[in-house]
Amino acid sequence: MLRGFHDLLDEHFGPRKALHSVECPVCGADEVYYLNEQTGKQIGRACEGCYFIQKFNF
Repeated sequence: MLRGFHDLLDEHFGPRKALHSVECPVCGADEVYYLNEQTGKQIGRACEGCYFIQKFNF
């Protein structure tokens, strides 16, 4: 079964809210930066256009 992009975001980031978006350098779609809903800290970025997901580990 093909998993949806938002299911992958739930798995990698959990509860989140969008901080801002920029143009993805790979595919040109919106690359969104996310904050943890509870802590307000940046947790990663993701692009639905090319299924790129990066979790930040500070």
